Amino acid sequence: MEFGIMFFASSEDSLSGNIYDLVKKCAVYGDENNFSSIWVPERHFTEFGGIFNNPAVLQAALASITKRIRLNSGSVVMALHDPIRVAEEWAMVDNLSNGRVGLSVASGWNPDDFVFFSQNYKDKHKVMYEGISTVKKLWRGESIERLSGNGKKVAVKIYPSTVQKEVPFYLTVSANSEGFKNAGKLGFNILTSVLDQTVEELSEKIDLYRQARRENGFDPKTGKITLMLHTFIGLDNEAIKEEARKPYCNFLKRNKKLFEGMAYNRDSDFSLDSLSEEDLDDFLNFLYERFANTKGLIGSKEACMDMVQKTEEAGVDEIACLLDFGPSSDRILENLKYITELKQSC
Repeated sequence: MEFGIMFFASSEDSLSGNIYDLVKKCAVYGDENNFSSIWVPERHFTEFGGIFNNPAVLQAALASITKRIRLNSGSVVMALHDPIRVAEEWAMVDNLSNGRVGLSVASGWNPDDFVFFSQNYKDKHKVMYEGISTVKKLWRGESIERLSGNGKKVAVKIYPSTVQKEVPFYLTVSANSEGFKNAGKLGFNILTSVLDQTVEELSEKIDLYRQARRENGFDPKTGKITLMLHTFIGLDNEAIKEEARKPYCNFLKRNKKLFEGMAYNRDSDFSLDSLSEEDLDDFLNFLYERFANTKGLIGSKEACMDMVQKTEEAGVDEIACLLDFGPSSDRILENLKYITELKQSC
């Protein structure tokens, strides 16, 4: 099992000093302690996570202070961009990092994010796959035709030339079986979570993914499954769980737009605003118990080992440790050594 580091929810008021210091320190630590990757997301217009509005820019900065760790997007929301610009930006990062870039791509789910290209929301999945195809062509040095400012068609190709002949592509998928199958058909890797599925359900979808790879001429063993897990590890199991409880519940409360956006994307009008303050706290504590015990790496190293084994048996190849759900920067940095110990034990 490989272990990576992931960010998703940091906010300006939760960090001390420069708001990107934590990410940079974790990147250097991961680079020096044989972590496989560091993932940064693309998020917009939200207090928690909005500091990650351009993963290419942030990974360019991390490229200059690391030597070996993979620098992955988690994820580029393709429908919010011109794919030519995506290819250009990440080609730069590929050069700055000497070929350590990986791209996980998502369709997007939050309607408000689509203020960039509102027309893409309805067909966001189609736009995503078309964008991926364009990026792959440009990455290989091919040209594509576009309409120029004078109304004439022009062939364009990107510079600089990339270090990697093929960029490792990941498809960001949740509980949708079709997403796993599509990733297999295209020969992509997968970035996923257990936010709205169990480990057992994930195992079934990974089997579908491997089968799709096999049926489409790809080695089923070479596709990589990366699983995002909220991570906070320490010495005392119960003490660590209690320490993480309030930050995690606050993370859920302050990210209600995330859950409501996901619900909207699934044709539901669920809203946390419909709950009283007392009912909301009870609901969030219920969710925390479930996540801490069955959907995260929260607790002692020994307790978390069971979760690692379950995910490995399910077919997961890499765990992306999601660190910034609420603990202070100092506590996150202090707990990195326990993640390292867990990684070494595996």
